[in-house]
Amino acid sequence: MTYPKKYFHQIYSETNLSEKFDIFFIACLAIAPLCFLSVRGWTNFFAILVFAISAWKIAFNRKYLFILRKNTSAQLIILALASSFLAVLIAQLIRGKLQPELLDGPSRPLLAIFLFIYLLNKPIDFIRWLEWIAPLSLFILFIFLWFNPYGYSAKTFGRFGTSAVDPLTLGQYVTLLGFICLFIFNTYKDDFPVLKILKIIGILISIYISIGTASRSGWVAIPFLLIVWIFKVKKIYQPKKIFLILLLMSLIGFSIYKTIPTVHDRISQVAIDYKEYVHGGTTDTSTGFRLSLLRVAGILFLERPLSGYGDMHYPALASIPQIATFNTGELEYILIHSGTHNEIMQSALRSGIFGLVSSILMFFVPAIIFSRGSASTVRSVRTAGLVGLCYTVAVFCFGLTTETFNLKYTVSFYALMVSVLAAQVLRPQPA
Repeated sequence: MTYPKKYFHQIYSETNLSEKFDIFFIACLAIAPLCFLSVRGWTNFFAILVFAISAWKIAFNRKYLFILRKNTSAQLIILALASSFLAVLIAQLIRGKLQPELLDGPSRPLLAIFLFIYLLNKPIDFIRWLEWIAPLSLFILFIFLWFNPYGYSAKTFGRFGTSAVDPLTLGQYVTLLGFICLFIFNTYKDDFPVLKILKIIGILISIYISIGTASRSGWVAIPFLLIVWIFKVKKIYQPKKIFLILLLMSLIGFSIYKTIPTVHDRISQVAIDYKEYVHGGTTDTSTGFRLSLLRVAGILFLERPLSGYGDMHYPALASIPQIATFNTGELEYILIHSGTHNEIMQSALRSGIFGLVSSILMFFVPAIIFSRGSASTVRSVRTAGLVGLCYTVAVFCFGLTTETFNLKYTVSFYALMVSVLAAQVLRPQPA
């Protein structure tokens, strides 16, 4: 077991800090995810702070940019981080109307490029902090919910939420944090025993809160993340073992479905809504709206594939023959005020083909790089690759049934996590 003094000395000695100011920077970077789901504005504040510090560092030392030469993967990450801002800007120029307020959210990944470049030059093992921060953030969230389980709004009808996060987003990201605890459970052989206990508690808390939020968009990611865990973390490839593990997981899932009323009711409702939708019944249900919104998004995108519509500037749906047959007043209201409930299609509607390409870059470029990193023999690279892959797969799955980058704190969290983890994966390793 590593004693505390030696443990923290290892973290700081490995970072090769040249200035005491870097300690403040690393502290801000480490605690940025801590109260992401508990305190309003927490992640936005620390994300902007570390972006600004990184930009300041690079401005006074242009040598940091040299690391990008002949590094195609790093250049692709920069393109992915910049793509959202460029897509919105180009679409606005095509429409002939600049709306600077719509560039605020997309500017977060753009600013994160400075953090990414700076960390490419700093051998910092972010996972050494994250393995503490992830379970601690879940524990802090549990305390918040213990005193005020429905802090978001009384209109959430008994679903967990905080003053900072709605039940839908809360359910998604507690699932993500729980899987991060699982993915890095045995990352380092010198972990404190108490750290492993903390990770187990974090996983249990994430399950409890996820059920309490009744967020199906978070549950969608679970089977995909379990598959990644089997192949990438546990490295199980024998068909017999895979079959037995999947069978066991299916039995556990079925038991949860049958014994927990919240899970049973929410999943059963999907089947009921879908049956109603395809057999000509009511379409104004949670599942029905999502299916209709996907159809609407596809039709509207083909109407204006280059410029898109910006936000909320859609034509009257009743005036479009292909949509009029299934349009309802509530469907049009949801489209205008809540979006398409699909991240890729929402981006395509907002910025046309440029938004579509941007979404593909933002999801798949980091995912490919993280997947390659997860196969590395260098421990710090492999762990960052595993966590990054967990993150991108989860957020992509969340985006199938809801927008994932329409909130400033979620896009800031994306920008922070992708830039930090990608830098750890792509950072040149000593011989």
